[in-house]
Amino acid sequence: MILAIQVGRVVKFISEIIPAIKNMPEDEKIEFQNNVMQPIIRKVAHFSIYTLLGIFLMNFMITFKRSFYQVGLLSTFLGFIYACSDELHQLFIPGRSGEFFDICIDTFGVITGIIIVTIVVKLYRKIIHKTRKIKLDKDINVLFISSTGGHFSELMQLKSLFNECNFHIVTEKTPSNKNLKAQYGKRFDFLIYGTKKTPISYIFILLANCFISLYIYLKVRPQIVITTGTHTAGSMCCIAKILGSKIIYIETFANRNTKTQTGSLLYFLADSFIVQWDEMLQLYPKAKCFGWIY
Repeated sequence: MILAIQVGRVVKFISEIIPAIKNMPEDEKIEFQNNVMQPIIRKVAHFSIYTLLGIFLMNFMITFKRSFYQVGLLSTFLGFIYACSDELHQLFIPGRSGEFFDICIDTFGVITGIIIVTIVVKLYRKIIHKTRKIKLDKDINVLFISSTGGHFSELMQLKSLFNECNFHIVTEKTPSNKNLKAQYGKRFDFLIYGTKKTPISYIFILLANCFISLYIYLKVRPQIVITTGTHTAGSMCCIAKILGSKIIYIETFANRNTKTQTGSLLYFLADSFIVQWDEMLQLYPKAKCFGWIY
């Protein structure tokens, strides 16, 4: 219904700005709008929406350690399945019909979105790679990020690494660490503090932190992201993975026999996954254990 209303508005707008249509006799204009313009604009709208779906699917899939070919095929398959389900449910709606041609258009839209993401990401990585050839030996940008509290305390145990790289620190802003901005100046940024104990506000804070993380990432342009967790670092690590940075994840010292939610996700994204207890190697077989961070 919403799509039909929007299509009608677009048809009316185009009809008013193109003289050849505007000057038609009223009955011919209506027939032309209904039989020619509306079907074309509907198909274009379908294609555009599914192109956006393809972009979202591909952006998510490339966060996993698979080739572009593999994630492209999987994204195409998921888009195709969704297109089929969309046309199938229309069979049960009065006045609507499911058409195989629409499935083809939708799937082609998904493939177009996948191609767009592939081209953009590969071009970006190529540019970054050329930049690294100039600076990598002398000036490595490393972003250290964690949530506040114990996770940040663990992160600051890596302070000795600050002198060996061009470092930048990110954590949540709380009364206990707000003075760190004065200590580190431009090398320090805050995210918004949020807790899952207030789930409604946490959703909006998490969304806001995604955009703040993207801004910080583009400002720092880190070759490496090092994190001790937890949820605060998730968005930054996903952005870094998509844009070609290396991720080093250090699972928290507080967990000896159980996984953290963030660790479970980033285990598949991190280039190097480190645990602090030998027992954790049973949960993360591909991880490395170098002992305690303290």
